[in-house]
Amino acid sequence: MATEPSARSRVDYKDIREYAALLEREGLLRRVQAEVDLNGEIGAICARSLDQGGPGLLFENIKDYPDGKLITNIISTTPQAAIAFNTDQNDDRILDVIHYGKEHPIAPTVIDAAPCQEVVHTGDDVDLYMFPTPVWHEKDGGPYIGTTAGVTTMNPENGYINSGLYRCMILDKTTMTAEMRGDHEIGEDPMKRGSQGGHVDVLKNERVGKNSPIALAIGMDPLLTYVAGQGVPSDELEHAEYAVAGGWRGEPVELVKCKTNDLLVPAHSEIIIEGEVLAYERSPDGPWGENADIYNGYQKVFVVKATCITHRRDPMNYGLICRPLQDYPKFLMAAGLRNNLGSALDIVSDAHVFPRTGNRPFAVVAARVEKPEDIETIIQAVESMPRESYLSALPRWLVIVDEGADVRDRDDLLWRFTLGVRPDKDIIVRPVRGRSFGPAIPMLVIDATFKNKPELEWGPGVDVGADPPVAKTTPEMARRLDARWQELGLD
Repeated sequence: MATEPSARSRVDYKDIREYAALLEREGLLRRVQAEVDLNGEIGAICARSLDQGGPGLLFENIKDYPDGKLITNIISTTPQAAIAFNTDQNDDRILDVIHYGKEHPIAPTVIDAAPCQEVVHTGDDVDLYMFPTPVWHEKDGGPYIGTTAGVTTMNPENGYINSGLYRCMILDKTTMTAEMRGDHEIGEDPMKRGSQGGHVDVLKNERVGKNSPIALAIGMDPLLTYVAGQGVPSDELEHAEYAVAGGWRGEPVELVKCKTNDLLVPAHSEIIIEGEVLAYERSPDGPWGENADIYNGYQKVFVVKATCITHRRDPMNYGLICRPLQDYPKFLMAAGLRNNLGSALDIVSDAHVFPRTGNRPFAVVAARVEKPEDIETIIQAVESMPRESYLSALPRWLVIVDEGADVRDRDDLLWRFTLGVRPDKDIIVRPVRGRSFGPAIPMLVIDATFKNKPELEWGPGVDVGADPPVAKTTPEMARRLDARWQELGLD
């Protein structure tokens, strides 16, 4: 169980506007007032800024949209996420808050009048192009209005709301795609790819010949955006994403009923797009620059017809460029690995997941390995970890190094590869269980420890079979230098 965090108290913002103001006050958001182009340029700017660990970006001078605004990169770093969850700038502490909120949800509340419905467009006034929506990658198939949006559907059997992060590409002024876990055949079993998710709601309706009500909530606060990408029990807990976000907020999330259907959406969103997923219709989607830095596409994704658009006065669009480093705190996977292994094994001293490796994690585990059997113990502990979206995933690559190694230092890692890895003995491929759908994914394990490898020779004067006398600065001396670096005039 997660320990109760101090962030149980209410967060310091009501919506994305107040959150952006907090970021700006802390120097974690910049306004971009030079003119920028939606066709590839904004996406490229966002990508470069992410690679540099840059701030959130608020674009205020967008070509062809004199009054348009677009915000992005606002939960992409530890300091930003700490403000979002109202806790310390520490990944492990943020993880505690996330787990506590999941274990202590707060049911949402419904209000009658909401900021997201200050302006209403119906009929011929419905136009998906009215907001500045980028072609995020230069070779994308079109502008994607659904990237950070809470794509909202309803379980037709119990009325529970589901909010998920699914990509949606504009096809024309009233039509867009909705890619929910890939292609779907007409008549497909709703449970084929798991028991929850927006696709389940759509396929259940389609089986009885009904269109599915849908809504995109754009410009939600960061907690609602984050939870829409998480795996929460939406088939067990009523309005699960909203309830979990309430646990993080420390108070109920305020919802409002859509104008043209019975869906409940976050009342303080910037924009709501209401519509229907058309039964028995599919469309090609993409190309789309995915989080593995490659383009992909599908041929049979759902088709949405927009029927109503509501928004705040002076609305602000919010989206992200999908890539290994993106506006979503995937960096918390390192904390998730440390948390899981540290609680399972006392020999594990540190662990890290390199964030650029995306959904195929490259993980490094430092441990006190005394005997060969310890390697197998670590592997089994990793295989047994719970799966949790963007918090705990089975590594595609697992590297085990000695206690005291710097698991974040790529150069140190390569040094241990070249010095201590026996290619014929220390590289293992393990078949592991996959997701609830799709094939199992093998894990490559590399034992880069120095112990228990008697045939390795470390150099003149060192006994065969001994551990290498490592000639590196000790962690204790490194901490001493850290404390004195500014005093020495070398900061």
